[in-house]
Amino acid sequence: MKFMITGLPGTTPIPREQAAVLLGAGLAWIKAKLTDGTIESHYNFFGGGGFAIANADSHEQVLADILAYPLYPFFTWEVTPLLDFERSFDEYIRFYQRLPG
Repeated sequence: MKFMITGLPGTTPIPREQAAVLLGAGLAWIKAKLTDGTIESHYNFFGGGGFAIANADSHEQVLADILAYPLYPFFTWEVTPLLDFERSFDEYIRFYQRLPG
């Protein structure tokens, strides 16, 4: 299953005295997930936050991965399940073909 995971800066800022270490740990975590294929792509937003396209077997696995992210407490999160565009178009086409009239 694929998910779009969006993280936006939360109400608790990263402590300035820990920022370099935490950001470095976050970067290393993302690079490791890109290398192992858990994350297919990752992009940051200008001004803070970002999103990733991730692979997971379940919603629970997504939760476990997000909770393991070193910067987790400093962001608000949104997880959106994604559909393969061809399969979803095919489903909609079949749906409309079944409608009467």
